[in-house]
Amino acid sequence: MFDLIFAVITQSLTFLPLALAISISYSILRATDMTLDGSFVLGAGVFALLVTLGFSPYFAGFAALFAGSLSGVMVASIQRGGRVDPLLAGVLATFILTSVNLIIMGRPNINLLSQHTLVSDAFAKSDLKGWLLIAIYSSIICIASCVLIRTRFGLLLRALGDNASLLKRLGAPIELYRVAGFAFTNMLAAASGMLTAQTVGYADISMGFGMTLTGIGAILLGQQIIRVILKKSIHRIFLEFTACLIGVILYFFAINSLLRLDINPVYLKMILGCILILFLRSASSPLRTAS
Repeated sequence: MFDLIFAVITQSLTFLPLALAISISYSILRATDMTLDGSFVLGAGVFALLVTLGFSPYFAGFAALFAGSLSGVMVASIQRGGRVDPLLAGVLATFILTSVNLIIMGRPNINLLSQHTLVSDAFAKSDLKGWLLIAIYSSIICIASCVLIRTRFGLLLRALGDNASLLKRLGAPIELYRVAGFAFTNMLAAASGMLTAQTVGYADISMGFGMTLTGIGAILLGQQIIRVILKKSIHRIFLEFTACLIGVILYFFAINSLLRLDINPVYLKMILGCILILFLRSASSPLRTAS
């Protein structure tokens, strides 16, 4: 049982910044940004490449975050003026990033097991110290993001998602906030990819496949649980972050539990999808009753 709990916690730590990015994009910007899949790989790839070239892990980390933000600028530019649907823009940007990531990495996989990274010294001492350091990095990223969303910047991002014309009447530049919002979420995705690459020991071109859809499912699960408990909608960033945390933990708990039951991995996503559908349908009933 301890091994199961430890596996769930460790997997959740590296996935949490990506889940928060998906939540901000989905709930605040009101866009399903598929670019996050590519930004996840981009962050891992840029970090791995620079570390193997001999650069400082801290420089590689900042470069990975910057690269992720640039992918957000790209998808926001595709959407400029609302001419392209956000979902379609994300798909197009993901196609582009697939080639960009291959060009940057130079090969499908970069090994980090023998490289000096941000957490390699801690893991060399013990796994516990290594995961504690990962927890610190993940917590700093998520807490800083939540604080930022509570500022005027976050309020204007929410206004952009809810009613862009209102934001225009307030005199705020819509396109600037669109760029800033997507740069922010894709930077979080890159941070998640960077942390994941250091814990698994490699950066792979396919490691981000399906991450956004997985995150949306986990977040919806967490949001439904919060709504059922509080009997009201989620509008505060703290509750949105709590929903992310609950959803991610439950998602990885379900995956690890099914694997320990010797479920064929081929059926894993299908079973999880059916469970999620059943939960969302049952969870919606109390909400209708309460309203």
